[in-house]
Amino acid sequence: MGAACHRGVTPAAQPAPSLPVVGKIDVQLASPDQGDEPPPIDPQVVREAVRARLLATGLFATAAADAGGSIQTDVALRVAAETVEVEAAGEARARVWLTLSSRPPDGPGAYSVSLDGAGSQRYGTRRAGRAPRDAGAAPGPAVETAVVLRIAADLIDGFAARRRLHDGPPAAVHAALMADGGDLREEAIRAAAERKLSDEAPVLLKLLDDSDERTRDAALGALIALGDRRAVTALTRSRSLRDRREMRKIIEAVAILGGQEADDYLSFVAASHDDDDIRVAAAAARERMLRRQGGGGGAAGPGP
Repeated sequence: MGAACHRGVTPAAQPAPSLPVVGKIDVQLASPDQGDEPPPIDPQVVREAVRARLLATGLFATAAADAGGSIQTDVALRVAAETVEVEAAGEARARVWLTLSSRPPDGPGAYSVSLDGAGSQRYGTRRAGRAPRDAGAAPGPAVETAVVLRIAADLIDGFAARRRLHDGPPAAVHAALMADGGDLREEAIRAAAERKLSDEAPVLLKLLDDSDERTRDAALGALIALGDRRAVTALTRSRSLRDRREMRKIIEAVAILGGQEADDYLSFVAASHDDDDIRVAAAAARERMLRRQGGGGGAAGPGP
């Protein structure tokens, strides 16, 4: 009877991960010039706009029922803004410092991010020696607020795009890797390494020949993290043996990745390179590699 009672019971589905809630939003107004009055911006307007923008990203709970218990993201904004006259027209200038911090700070997926940005916007015009005339633009204080909110929105959108690379679907990482460049692509390279997205190795191998050194180095680091020995072939066939700075990077990377091709390359460089320091570095790297491989600690990614 007992067995019959339990035969039709199916395990309960695991609940989807809960989203954090937006916690307190602290807004501090500062003057660009020490001693001056802070800008005429309503902190409550900024708080409401920032909260709405955060919720629009889809990274935070929009209702109490979706909240992740005590997991919160607190927000701190420091705002400096002013209006000046430029070419007989008004210009609002602002800088925003934005910090987002998880609470508790040691919880799953916790983060603490600090961002900043600046911007400006013209308002009012002068025509052929006439007095400045408002061409439908907002007055100084209102346009200051508009600039601040635009900067804050850009910072939040950038933060959300980077978070999706680490928490979102792998397709988001692939799309960013295929982009023309910029900080988001570098973040995608790091995300591919952290998430062990081995399917992105072909793209990372192509990035080893990118014109930007930071991108090349990031791609190499990701391939090392993935343990993909195809990077050995790409490095040893595409880099000049006469570039000492690049050679040191290649020697270390090849030694970490290991394999027969790495051994052949390091042996060749140690025996034939015309720079004494490079020969010594290659020999030492090969020795470290052989010790690791002898202890079963060599990389085991794709490749020979």
